[in-house]
Amino acid sequence: MPELRVVTQNIWGINDHWQKRADAIGRNMVDLEVDIVCIQESAPDHFEYLKSHSFSAFPHASYAPSDDGSLTPGQQGLAMFSRLPLLDTGKVDIGREREWSSPWMRILQYMTVQTPSGPPLTVFNTHLFLSSGQKAGGIKACVDFMRREQFADCQHHLTGDFNIKLDTQPEYLTPLAEHRYADLWSAKNGGATGYTWPLSLDRPPAVRIDGHFMQRDTLDRVVSVSRVNTEAINDGSLLLSDHIGVMATIAQ
Repeated sequence: MPELRVVTQNIWGINDHWQKRADAIGRNMVDLEVDIVCIQESAPDHFEYLKSHSFSAFPHASYAPSDDGSLTPGQQGLAMFSRLPLLDTGKVDIGREREWSSPWMRILQYMTVQTPSGPPLTVFNTHLFLSSGQKAGGIKACVDFMRREQFADCQHHLTGDFNIKLDTQPEYLTPLAEHRYADLWSAKNGGATGYTWPLSLDRPPAVRIDGHFMQRDTLDRVVSVSRVNTEAINDGSLLLSDHIGVMATIAQ
């Protein structure tokens, strides 16, 4: 049975040696035979480099700026890369960040692809609120959008950097639970921590804020969920990001 691999990776924008880091992540994605990569913290120029260099092995790409036209997008945009044929792409604004020095627009990006077998798959990519008062609203906005009629005949796969402690803040995830979306890491790995942030050379990550969710009735098709892009390059002196990526492998 064929398998489909989806990776979420906060790529840490245009920071320390970003081209070297992005190129190393791209090579890892090829080696792991990943089908869809969902990126957070990508500026427009950054995306152009990813598309033409780091992720050039992926023939389909889509960028969503984190802006409604009133602010410079900066490096908080979202990007998606796919080996599978695209049926549709787009984004929706889900609210401007409050209580924070950079009030960028938070967004939900989506890409609908034709799977090797079975119904189309829509992958939703997001990077949610830092503001504590907006976390639950961000999740609700994602669920409300995913439940639109245009996605009714698709499999749903929500992924990204949620800025929510997925193990210890279930109150923010209530809209997902109410509509029967499951945390894939917990479903497949039980009590294993799977921490993804903050990653640095002098300390291990301490929280899990990056992950994947799918409808509960599709859990039997989830083969595995694992962390990726954990290793350092440049003789161990350069981490690929300040986040660890997470890969979900799904039987088709």
